[in-house]
Amino acid sequence: MHLQSLLMNKNNLIFGLIILIAFFLRFWQLDQVPSGAHADEADTAYSAYSILKTGLTQYGTFNPLAFTEFNGGTHPPLYTYFLIPFVKFFGLNIFVERMPSAVFGTLTIPIFYFLLKKILQSSAAALVGSFFLTVNPWFLHMSRQGLLESIAVFFVVLGITLFVYAKEKKYLYILSFIAFGLSLHAYDAPKIFVPLFLIALIIYQYKSIIRIKKYFIATFVVFVIFYLLMLKTIFLDGQINDYNKVSLFNTLSLENAVNYERQYTRAPLWLSGIFHNKATVLLKQLETSYFNIFSINWLFINGEGNLQQAVVRHGQFHLFELPLFFVGAYALFRKRRNTGLLLMIWLLLAPIPGALTQGNYPYRSVLLLPAPIIFSSYGLVWLWSYLEKLKQKIIKRLIRIFIILLIIGYTSSFIFTYFFDYPVYASKWWFKERNEALNYAISLQDKYDRIFIDGDIEWAVMYAFNGKVSPHIFQNSYKNKSKYKNEDVISIGKFTFGSFKSRQISSPSAYFPKNSIVLTDESNFSEEKGMKIFTAADPLDRVYKIFEIK
Repeated sequence: MHLQSLLMNKNNLIFGLIILIAFFLRFWQLDQVPSGAHADEADTAYSAYSILKTGLTQYGTFNPLAFTEFNGGTHPPLYTYFLIPFVKFFGLNIFVERMPSAVFGTLTIPIFYFLLKKILQSSAAALVGSFFLTVNPWFLHMSRQGLLESIAVFFVVLGITLFVYAKEKKYLYILSFIAFGLSLHAYDAPKIFVPLFLIALIIYQYKSIIRIKKYFIATFVVFVIFYLLMLKTIFLDGQINDYNKVSLFNTLSLENAVNYERQYTRAPLWLSGIFHNKATVLLKQLETSYFNIFSINWLFINGEGNLQQAVVRHGQFHLFELPLFFVGAYALFRKRRNTGLLLMIWLLLAPIPGALTQGNYPYRSVLLLPAPIIFSSYGLVWLWSYLEKLKQKIIKRLIRIFIILLIIGYTSSFIFTYFFDYPVYASKWWFKERNEALNYAISLQDKYDRIFIDGDIEWAVMYAFNGKVSPHIFQNSYKNKSKYKNEDVISIGKFTFGSFKSRQISSPSAYFPKNSIVLTDESNFSEEKGMKIFTAADPLDRVYKIFEIK
C-alpha cells in the first residue's frame, strides 16, 4: 500500500510538472512569439471588442453563429465569444487576443492525459502522451496564435474523453455531445470529422450503448441540434460560398485543369474526354491532397512551408516519434486491438477536411494531431518495458539514455528555434513590420492633418485594433465609405485607407495635401525618401516606408 501511494505521488508530481511546462510554453512571451499581430488575429480581436461595446461586429452585422470577416467571408463564432470577457477585463492587445488559444491549449493537456489513461489503461503512457502533446511543434504553435484551431482541438478531445468515460457514467454522454456540438462552431474541420468519428466511437462502445439505447438516443438529440444549427450557417447564412472558394470541387478550377490536360495531348478529343475530365482530375487532386498530409517530410522533418502556419525548420511532429509510432501501433494492435482500430480510424478520417480543400494542411487537418501521439506514447512505454528483458544492464541503460537524450535534443532544439529564431525569420508572415508602421503612424497623428495608408479594409481593421478605435466610429466609416480624388477610400478620423500606387499617381506632392504623411510599400513611390523605413530581419529587406508631404 505504501509503495502504491509513492507511485501515485510520483505520477501526480510528474503530471503537475507537465502542466506547468505546458502553461509556461504557451504563455511566455505570448505577445512576442509569433512576432507581430496577423490580420486575422486583429480582425477577431476587434470583432470581440466591437460586440462588447456595441452588440455588433465592426462591420455593423451580428449573426450569432457566423461572424463577418474583412474579406467578406464568415468564420465560426466560438473563439470570439470566449475572447469577449478577456477583452473586457484585460483590454485590447495581442497578448489578450491570444489568451483563449493559450488557455484551451493548456487545458487540452490534462484532458488528453485522462483520455490516454482510459483507452490505453496505462498511467505511464498517459504521462508520456501528455508530455509529447505539450512539446509538439504543431500543437504548441496552434496554441500560441489567436485563431480558431486550438479551441477546436480542445472540444474534440474533450468530447472523445467524455464519451469513453461515459461507458461507466452514462450522464457523461450528454456532456460529450455538448463538447462535440461546440466544436462544430469553433472551427470548420470538426464539421466533417466529428460526425464520421462519432460512428466509430459508437461502434467502439456498442455493447455498453445498447444497454442504455433510449437514454443514448435522447442525449444524442443534443448533438443533432448543434449540427442543424451548423447546417443553417452553411446553407442559409452563406458559409457554403466561403467553402466553394477553397474547395477542390470548385467548378472553374476543375474546368481549367481539364482544359489544360486536353490541350497537351496527342489523343483525339473523344479519347481525351475519357481520360481527361472533371471526374479524373478531381480524383487525382483528392488523392494528392489526402496523401500529401501523410508525407514523412511534412510530418516529421521540415513541416509546412507556410511560415504563418508552421516553423518550417522542424516537422509537425518530432522525428523521434516516427519509430515510436510504428512500435506503438504494433504493440497496441497486439494488446488492445479495438483501441488500435479506433485510433487508426481517427488517423485516417482527420485529414479529410484538409484533403477536400486547397492548401492550409496544418489548419484544416489539425484534428489529426492527437492520434499519432497516442501511438508514439504507447510505443515508448512498451519499448521501455521491453528493455527490462535485456540481461545486459549496461546495454539497457545505454539504450534508455540514448532515447532520453534524443527526446531532449529534439524538443530543446525546437523550443530554441521557436522562441529565438522563428520570431525573426517569420516576422513578415506575422505582419510585424506592418504593425510597427501603423503604430508609428498612430504616434504621429497629432503632428499631421492627414495620414494616408496604402492598404484596404485589412489595413483599416489592423489600425482599429492597434489604435483601439471606437467601434461606433469604425462601423460608421465602414458603412459610409468616402472618396478621395475619385478613389474609393475608408476614412477614420485623420486616417484614409485606399489604393495609392505610383503607377497611378505621377506626383505625390500634387496628389496628397500638405502636412500629411503616406505609409506604403518601400518599393512604391521609389523617388520618395522615407522619413521612416521598416525593415525585416535583413536590414536590406525594406518592407514599408512613411514619407512626408510638406
